[in-house]
Amino acid sequence: MMITERLISDAKFYNKVIAVILAKEDVITDKLKGTPLSRRVVTLLVDPEEHPDYLIRLTRGVLPSVSVITPDMKLLGIIESNEPSYILTSLRDLITQYDDKKLTPVKLPPFIPEPVEPTEASIYEVIGKVLDGAPADFRVVELMSTIVRLEKRFSKAMEKLTPMDEVAKFFLGKGELKGEFAIYEAVKSISGRSSKVLEYVEDGKVYRSSKKENYGLLIDESVVGYALLTEYMRKGDDSLLDIATKIKDFVKSNLEAEKGFLDVVPKDPLTQIPYLEPLANAEAGIFFSALWEATGDEEVKRMALKALGVASTRLSYLGVGARVGHALLRLNHGVLTSEPGNYEDVRVMLNKKTGCKYKQGEKCSERLEDFQSSLGLED
Repeated sequence: MMITERLISDAKFYNKVIAVILAKEDVITDKLKGTPLSRRVVTLLVDPEEHPDYLIRLTRGVLPSVSVITPDMKLLGIIESNEPSYILTSLRDLITQYDDKKLTPVKLPPFIPEPVEPTEASIYEVIGKVLDGAPADFRVVELMSTIVRLEKRFSKAMEKLTPMDEVAKFFLGKGELKGEFAIYEAVKSISGRSSKVLEYVEDGKVYRSSKKENYGLLIDESVVGYALLTEYMRKGDDSLLDIATKIKDFVKSNLEAEKGFLDVVPKDPLTQIPYLEPLANAEAGIFFSALWEATGDEEVKRMALKALGVASTRLSYLGVGARVGHALLRLNHGVLTSEPGNYEDVRVMLNKKTGCKYKQGEKCSERLEDFQSSLGLED
């Protein structure tokens, strides 16, 4: 479910607030029926997995939550509980304070960080955090796999690696991904396994899940776009590059903002509040940098650097740092190849216009190993 103009109109007309229930199940609506409180509240159940765009705007990241907002998108309060009696009591207290003018609703703010120039120092910060035992998502695993292959001095980092979630475990060859989400299918594709990722793409628009309830999230567009590029690299099928390019075009037309890229296509008053989410922009940086390698399109490189500027405002987060590092390896140390193949190296991308078998900068070689002595980073 999403906030609709009809819902807002009704809430205004009947002088109600909107209780957005971010959870898998609704534990309060039935209990509200027939009570005095029902005359002041309209409820809306939102699946946080389907709508992370709601999650970041209405919660502190704690689930389940009930976020109470006014029809003009101002926040009255957040109730972090799954206990019906506690939620109803808290809801009653919020409305009483609001009616008595003892509680002033807060306007939901946009999030537009000032971009920061990306730096390769983020790669060393990632290595340090992994060595310290910080939980690693799949992009951290992917980056570290390349680093330890090329820089033997960091081999202990993989031994210390602790997978953060089921996606990271899957990327390490442990377990399976359950759930019909575009990102899951994309990760399967990136890891070289069969996937149904194309079923989630329609003219550059990527659906969040098989429900096709939500679409146009920057993180989904980017991970799926990148997955198609890895398939293109392995198979050399130009149609995959064409679809990835359409995804880029969709992102440029619908998500590009002055300082970065929006987290989602605006569809309602809530998602019309601009939010430049650093992790999603970091993921976009990977996609655009890989697409730049595949095509040589300088406009795509510009988009990559723009996304990385937003991402670099949150380098303290390991997942963002790994994505920024991955993208910079492609932009600054990328290796182009004219031959399709399964290259387990985040620097490599197929570019059929490459004038030799492997090329890094102006240097050509018949052997990828000639570019595998190091990452080419400064100590």
